[in-house]
Amino acid sequence: MSTLTEKLHLPEDRKKLFRVIPILFTVGLLIYYCIHPELYSADGDVSIWRSTRTYEIALLSVALVFLWLETNEMSDRLNRILSWVWFAIAPFAVYFSLLYLNADKYNIDFFALDKIALLLTFAFLYLVQGILFGVTGSIRFSVMIYAVAIAAIGIINCFVISFRGMAISAADLFSVGTAAAVASEYTYKLDWYMVMEILFTLLICTISLKLRGGRMMPLAARGVFLALVAVLAGGYYYLCGKTTFLEDHDIRSEGFTHQLRYKKYDMIFTTLTTCFYLVVDKPEGYSLEAVQEIAADYVASEDDTVDTPNLIVIMNESWADYTDIGNTLELSEDYMPFIRSLTENTIKGTAYSSVFGGNTPNSEYEFLTGNTMAFLPTSSVGFNLFVRGNLPSLASQLGSLGYYTLAMHPYRGTNYRRNIVYPQIGFDTYYTRDDFDYPYKIRNYISDETLFERIIVEYEENEDSGNPLFSYNVTIQNHGGYYTSNTKNLDMEIDVLNTGFSTTRAEIYVNLVKATDDAFKQLVAYFEEVEEPTVIVMFGDHQPDIGDGAYEYLLGGTEDDLTGEELMEKYKIPFIIWANYDIEEETIEATSLNYLYSIMADRLGLSMTGYQEYLLDLSEEIPVINSIGYWGADGVFYELDDEESPYYELVNEYNILEYNDIFGGDNRYYDFFTLDGAAE
Repeated sequence: MSTLTEKLHLPEDRKKLFRVIPILFTVGLLIYYCIHPELYSADGDVSIWRSTRTYEIALLSVALVFLWLETNEMSDRLNRILSWVWFAIAPFAVYFSLLYLNADKYNIDFFALDKIALLLTFAFLYLVQGILFGVTGSIRFSVMIYAVAIAAIGIINCFVISFRGMAISAADLFSVGTAAAVASEYTYKLDWYMVMEILFTLLICTISLKLRGGRMMPLAARGVFLALVAVLAGGYYYLCGKTTFLEDHDIRSEGFTHQLRYKKYDMIFTTLTTCFYLVVDKPEGYSLEAVQEIAADYVASEDDTVDTPNLIVIMNESWADYTDIGNTLELSEDYMPFIRSLTENTIKGTAYSSVFGGNTPNSEYEFLTGNTMAFLPTSSVGFNLFVRGNLPSLASQLGSLGYYTLAMHPYRGTNYRRNIVYPQIGFDTYYTRDDFDYPYKIRNYISDETLFERIIVEYEENEDSGNPLFSYNVTIQNHGGYYTSNTKNLDMEIDVLNTGFSTTRAEIYVNLVKATDDAFKQLVAYFEEVEEPTVIVMFGDHQPDIGDGAYEYLLGGTEDDLTGEELMEKYKIPFIIWANYDIEEETIEATSLNYLYSIMADRLGLSMTGYQEYLLDLSEEIPVINSIGYWGADGVFYELDDEESPYYELVNEYNILEYNDIFGGDNRYYDFFTLDGAAE
């Protein structure tokens, strides 16, 4: 009977190589285990020979080597029977392999999982296996492909959670390019569970390859089989995505920290359900007539009396004030003394973003458009999914007033499609890291100092044009990846004094922000001497992930223990508005990024569209709204779908307007969303 190597027509020397490679790979994992004490001494200072993990990994490795060396001498009939048996039980092997990876990390108890979600999980695995079997006609390859794919997703997910604090979701498919671009900036280290997941997956693949009964199906039979599986898959999607079945059984996976739901639904189904939230449904009562009725009192007209100062906006990567978050960090000295010292001609406050640890462009999207991520799919990226055609924005608005609109981000220009999105929303020019010659870097990133110096250069070059400047800047210096091995050009002069958690990341982070504070001081000092009216705005995009232990300390417990209102502490970011001319000083206790420009325009006499006027009024009734929920003027925190809220109708009206802005197409109410009412 033919073996796999014979079926593949491999020469004898290659047959041996085909067996040697996986054996060497297994031995390599064993060596990796032996030279990394943290893998076998997780429960204390245990020697390698006293750890039960050593015997677990050794037993599994011996089984793998034995299987690769052993020749399958079973009859064709027995091989066929065992192949179909393997086809039936492989989804369980794949599932429990991944469960081993995740159970301890995310406190998953198999017997406590939601039973309906569990049934739907296995139904999904069988559907995937069936589709692959129909395509390849081979049991062995169909099992191998999805076993490797699911193991890879599981391991990648563990790294993603450790880097940004949020699990992967279906929306991340639209950011694969960006994820790949920044992947090299992080440090990767396999833990015990990842090593075992790799070995379990290798075992599943080995068993698949050893069985010879999974022969290719005839083309006609494959077509019939695929059609049947396609019908079943369509029914599965309809049940989960188009009916209220999941909601009726209280199965949800909304929110940004999906890993919190692993304890109830496991990783596979939790991640799968994020696919069902990618579609944006029309809000209740949506129509063009409804939009016009809501907007009737707000249609803007051009106003020659508005001020047009130079406007410098800085969205500072991961800028947060940990002296104002939860139990706060105790520091050896203030890490932004200059910013705190600014009082004259200054408006300061706290805003709330819709993201934590990543998905930076969602904060851009909220500030530049006034749209909130609260109404958009969980974990989606506004720039990737919801900039369709020429979307009205602050850039197009200021451009219509004669501003030169410049965007700068000293990193990869293609990240989150900025190279495509910025022109679509009205920026004249976009500079990336490729446009910075000989920049000063902190760690591996272009520093805020370099970017702020470039802002000055661009201002001076535009000064003689007679046009005001709108300089929109997204920094990169403080990006995540806070490792002691990467502190090049960073003065580590500030210490975190708290105890009870690892302060390494936090200390690197606060010293990065101190560098930002120094650079901001130089920027303000320059524009203090400038005669042209100039406003500088700086706000954070999101808080960084400085470690689970730090956040358990700051928030007083794990996310499982927090209410939605308590969880909002993870979404607080500071903002500052400074002018080189007289403005009324103010402290704004709480707002959200979708309102920030409207509030600033109101205080400084800047231009506003009808939509921005509407948002200004809305902020009086609903001061803060983000992806977690909102606070009403009554001081009560509400969930977004709380129909008992006294603000429910106002929230729905906002949703109607936003839906028209994003999806209105030819029916977008331009008179409301732009200054002149013209389609850009």
